[in-house]
Amino acid sequence: MYKQRLSLATILGAFILIFTSCSDEPIDSVLAAQLDEYNNSTGGGGGNTGGGGTIVSGNFTATVAGQSFVADATAGTYATVNSSNVLTITGIKSSGEYIGIQLINPTVGTFVVNALGGNQTLSYRENSTTTDVYSAFNPTTAQPTGTLTVSSLDLINKKVSGTFSFTGYVLSNTTLTKQISNGVFTNVSFSDTTTSGTVGGVSGTYMLTAFNTSVPTDLNSDGTASTNQLLETNCYNNMLLTLNSNNTFVANSKGIDIVSNGTTETMSCFTDPDDTGTWSLVGNTLTLTTAGTPPVVDTYTVSGNTISATANNGEVVGYDTVTNSPVYLTCNITIVYTKQ
Repeated sequence: MYKQRLSLATILGAFILIFTSCSDEPIDSVLAAQLDEYNNSTGGGGGNTGGGGTIVSGNFTATVAGQSFVADATAGTYATVNSSNVLTITGIKSSGEYIGIQLINPTVGTFVVNALGGNQTLSYRENSTTTDVYSAFNPTTAQPTGTLTVSSLDLINKKVSGTFSFTGYVLSNTTLTKQISNGVFTNVSFSDTTTSGTVGGVSGTYMLTAFNTSVPTDLNSDGTASTNQLLETNCYNNMLLTLNSNNTFVANSKGIDIVSNGTTETMSCFTDPDDTGTWSLVGNTLTLTTAGTPPVVDTYTVSGNTISATANNGEVVGYDTVTNSPVYLTCNITIVYTKQ
């Protein structure tokens, strides 16, 4: 499932760079409800007070087209919608200017943000009189334009913190753009009406939506190193794990090799046959046991619609700028699968 050209028995010591993101489009009605409640509870006059418990505490700042954005209020809701758990937080000003962030099945990590069909979305509106909404998606290139880091997600005390930046495009008018940078949200609280436990049971198809490493890499040699390997290579696109209702599983097996032609070492993507086996769930601990000989046993933590695993002193492929060649790096790794 998660491997270079290493034994599957070293999964949790060597899994690398598995990722992609795909889900429903943003649930705009949630954001609209937050804005309506802000207007109703404050009269558009700002302040972190409100009627239904949605207008909450926290700080939310950014730079929009070179100008400072400091929210007069923050809003946050966490709810189960269409079999997914959706966290929506918003920084709102009295003028109706806002920045909205939505995370489907949220987790801690760094993500590429795509306003269309992504698990994370970013949006901006200039004031209450315009219908133009700037989204983190370039309709001309059909590429995502944002980066979002969730540094802290406290589901007990209902607070979330992180950073973001994106180039916003109005989808109906590609000449309208906004650069939003230096985004920071700190201890933004949220109401929680999510369904307890895993939505729809643990069985189903999951996609790897986060692969974060403690050591940044620059595999694409663009001069910017990332701890989120999704930003660095496409070798692991469309990685799926399917937990069947009969307690068997099927998992894609892709990876990245360091290969040599005798004089030069390079990186190369590969795809191996799918891994299969059985799974069991005790409490929130999911155990996968492969059908191979000897079998390999991996454990994951189930939280809502996500399955995650963390490995210390794992191994990833990096790039040595001194020798201009790929190398293996030792680091801590966290992966997250999200139910589709």
